[in-house]
Amino acid sequence: MVYLKYFSAVTILTAITLHSLNIHPLNIYVHLVGACTWTVVGFIWKENSIILNFLPQIFILGGGLVYNQFL
Repeated sequence: MVYLKYFSAVTILTAITLHSLNIHPLNIYVHLVGACTWTVVGFIWKENSIILNFLPQIFILGGGLVYNQFL
């Protein structure tokens, strides 16, 4: 479980770096992985603040990918 938390943190930091360098759409894919894993951590810990932060990001990032890639 500890490894999942650190993997999630590193993934989000990598995504933020990619965002700042405007490396698109890789930044969104990496951020989506980080948001998914942090959401899993939030559910395991029963930590609503983590879930509230990262669960909407999955839908926002996923919706943006669908919109930009397929529409």
